[in-house]
Amino acid sequence: MGIHLDHVSLLVKDLDQAEADWTRILEALSPGHTMQITRGEGLDEVDGTPMRWLTFQNPDPRGVSIQLWSPAEPGHWPDKVLERRGEYVHHLAFCSDDFDGMIERVREAGLPLVMEEASHPNTQPWLRWNFLPPSVAHGPLIELATRYLAVGDEWLPHPDNTENAELAAELHDRFAG
Repeated sequence: MGIHLDHVSLLVKDLDQAEADWTRILEALSPGHTMQITRGEGLDEVDGTPMRWLTFQNPDPRGVSIQLWSPAEPGHWPDKVLERRGEYVHHLAFCSDDFDGMIERVREAGLPLVMEEASHPNTQPWLRWNFLPPSVAHGPLIELATRYLAVGDEWLPHPDNTENAELAAELHDRFAG
């Protein structure tokens, strides 16, 4: 099972302004991060929170990317958090090619999960996530997520993930076999 630190995510008030600011920062400090930006939006399946996000993809697939996210409309819990705390590092994301195996490993280690069952955005049902609470990580949430493949402006299911073994075999047979 492969697990890697995938991205650092900041909860921001104005996603468009944060993107402009981070573009300037990264163009000066790490221009490779600005070569591919993935964007998304959706409703969290657990609480219905509408979200928008973008990720400055690290050009190294095993490198750490930078994600910004914000509520897509007012009146949800992120607004209350932003009012109380301001913008902050919301979570560190670890992605795995075997999501269920990663969750099993976390449970075996006696680490608490925020949700009993994994959640996902309604626009990407293949993308599953859960979290370790901030109390365990001394501040941010720790996101545990399905490994994805950044293609163009979006995330797609990674064909080499455990749950996609049949897809990987079909792609191999079709294009390499």
